[in-house]
Amino acid sequence: MQVDLVNAACGYEWTLADMMRSGERGWNLKRAINNRMGLTRANDKLPKAFLEPYKEGGAEGFIPDFAEMLNAYYEARGWDMQSGRPSKEKLIELRLEDVAMDIWE
Repeated sequence: MQVDLVNAACGYEWTLADMMRSGERGWNLKRAINNRMGLTRANDKLPKAFLEPYKEGGAEGFIPDFAEMLNAYYEARGWDMQSGRPSKEKLIELRLEDVAMDIWE
């Protein structure tokens, strides 16, 4: 298990939950940095090929609803729907209070 490898390499006594939380903190921190550099929800796009209808198969003619998928992703992450920033509450929950104050105030 990866947790065992991280613990052995770093001298930690992490659980899987600790490792997942660390990853979530990193992902939200990366997003906050990108937001601070001017990136917004408008920059969240898929490549053109993913937004064209399938030409054959069981999903022929289907085009994924990217806006709906993005909303679901933001909701699952705890991010603001309009701006795409991690919510103040999510950052505080992840013990990133200084980041929350920086991008929200």
